[in-house]
Amino acid sequence: MPILEIDHLQKSYGETHILHDINISIEEGDFLVLVGPSGCGKSTLLNCIAGLEPITGGTIRIADRDVTGVSPKDRDIAMVFQSYALYPTMSVAKNITFGMQVRGVDKATQDRKLKEVAGQLQIEQLLHRKPGQLSGGQRQRVAMGRALVRDPKLFLFDEPLSNLDAKLRVSMRTEIKKLHQDLNASIVYVTHDQIEAMTLATKIVVMKAGVIQQIGTPAEIYNRPANMFVADFMGSPAMNLIPARARPQDGVTRIEIDRDGAEPLVITDPVARDLPAEIVLGVRPEDIHEATGQAHLPENAQGAGGDVMIDVVEPAGADTFAVTHLGGKPVTARLRAESAVVAKTRFPLAFDLSKVSYFSPQDGSRLN
Repeated sequence: MPILEIDHLQKSYGETHILHDINISIEEGDFLVLVGPSGCGKSTLLNCIAGLEPITGGTIRIADRDVTGVSPKDRDIAMVFQSYALYPTMSVAKNITFGMQVRGVDKATQDRKLKEVAGQLQIEQLLHRKPGQLSGGQRQRVAMGRALVRDPKLFLFDEPLSNLDAKLRVSMRTEIKKLHQDLNASIVYVTHDQIEAMTLATKIVVMKAGVIQQIGTPAEIYNRPANMFVADFMGSPAMNLIPARARPQDGVTRIEIDRDGAEPLVITDPVARDLPAEIVLGVRPEDIHEATGQAHLPENAQGAGGDVMIDVVEPAGADTFAVTHLGGKPVTARLRAESAVVAKTRFPLAFDLSKVSYFSPQDGSRLN
């Protein structure tokens, strides 16, 4: 039974449409991440699930119960906000147990649940402090503790890590992932950080301008993006999107890519079929390989490339990034750290054709 079902949800402010025909279903124990650029509607959708925003059309069901018109306090949810929303005059312990006290939970149960979550979050030593005496990471743990003691059907997280520094964000991300695994909690999580989405989610919803672009597992979203927006948004560095020309030839597809100062780069794809004459070829940086040592190339990269002019070389520890120009666009290859690539020289690169995507230049949709 799905823990959350959203059917044909619409949200408008007067004549301004914010969310367009949203349909999402997740099972108990799923970690759903809503991701997209600022203004795409992901936080509005989370607020609609929470009941903080009334919807214009459609239905929301939590644990097979229609909660479309139900008050937030009666939806059996717990929310963790970006701002933490802690009471500054209360101790950590009081912040965590205050909601239970308001609901009339007996003192013994309050104390037991406080002890449990304090142990899970490793904040036992902070229980007598006030929020003003805590670091950002400690305040975030308290906010999570306040949600955990509720034992709700659904946890809602609204960009909970965006106020933390980069190093703390990584460690807190690990803690949230571990909590999900330990509790088998059902979570809906909003972020604009696609790395956060990829590492935390069991299912990702990519949004743009209030419209769902793709729903899938992290692997599906990364390896088979539904359109050029998803391909460009998910991944760091982003997928290379290269204008190209395609035509059938002797049972294979011949793909030509313009390159600076030389004849077009020609790739023959034995699998691609029925491509239009004008296409956009999408390839991840890690799927462009150094072609000097054929032995280490994937089978589908053998011969699928040629010499290109390298504009910039960026050593990055475990990897070396090489930037060239193909099809009039900058193209990044993620090479081995020991690669002998040198800027302002020609260098052989090969594409792993089993990993490439083809898109329509007209509407951005996936063609393969």
